[in-house]
Amino acid sequence: MQQFRICYWVLWPKLLRIDDEKTLDTSELSDVHKKIANSVYEQILKDVTRSGGHLPPDSTEEDYEIFHRKLTQIICGVLHRHPELNYYQGYNDVAATVLIVMGLEKGLLVLEKITVEYLERFMEQTMEKVNQELFYIFALLERIHPALLQHLENVELFPHFALAEYTTWYAHKYAENRKLLHRLFDFFLGTPTLMPLYLSTVIVAHRDIEIFNTTPDMGHTHKILCTLPDDLPFEELLIKAKNLYRDYPPESINADVKDFDQKRRCKEREWKQKAEANRIERERLRRLKVAVPQPRIPYRLRSYRTITVVTIIAIGLYAFLKTGSGLN
Repeated sequence: MQQFRICYWVLWPKLLRIDDEKTLDTSELSDVHKKIANSVYEQILKDVTRSGGHLPPDSTEEDYEIFHRKLTQIICGVLHRHPELNYYQGYNDVAATVLIVMGLEKGLLVLEKITVEYLERFMEQTMEKVNQELFYIFALLERIHPALLQHLENVELFPHFALAEYTTWYAHKYAENRKLLHRLFDFFLGTPTLMPLYLSTVIVAHRDIEIFNTTPDMGHTHKILCTLPDDLPFEELLIKAKNLYRDYPPESINADVKDFDQKRRCKEREWKQKAEANRIERERLRRLKVAVPQPRIPYRLRSYRTITVVTIIAIGLYAFLKTGSGLN
């Protein structure tokens, strides 16, 4: 494992065209969290705490403390240097992978370059651009596996099942499999920015039988696609992804991607309208139920009933007493 780490420690800066002599001042990293928004810092702390899967199972408490501290520093360091960027959940997994391979000082350089060149659109104010990019998966499936695409559309499933893979470069799913994860980072750093979506496409196509055999509804299909197997033939899939990119580069399918995204927007508006109509109907029924008067006995009628009952009891008591007197 150490051999692989040394290999990537040398390779990744070269792939990113980072000068071997370049360094960043890390002396202020211990206090850098004070220079970003407190709400962002609190979210980073929560995510860093959940990043323990990147460490070996035999790690000590001290190992975790050191790792969490450095991971917080490297994330906050990049955000401080680029205040225009917005932190997103999953960025911590990318940063953890870089930190483990590169260390803190060199890792800050590498993470900054990856962030600016590959992850910047994930860190905009909204994820609208990312939501549209996910439809490259559908545009590609339309060309290589139209029956599978039709199946996914029939269950009204969007390609958002691949969001975590796309925004973390599989670093969340395969945190414990360092050899595979570092190989994937190596691959993505040497290929265009949309390559993770091409890899997601060939993975989905590779799992077609499993998907077809799943209960044909949105929930079950989404769960299957969000759960990646541990035994995928990644070297074979990486080759297929590169070939797919060669055959259908992004510019050749951009129009279809926009069409799919437009369908998504229409469908979301339809779902929103249905939800609003259901809410209004529930509110109408609730008000109707409240407005319906409960049967109540008028005051006068209640008074007459009371008088009648008291009179009957009094007559009965009088009759009983009289009869008793007669007996005596």
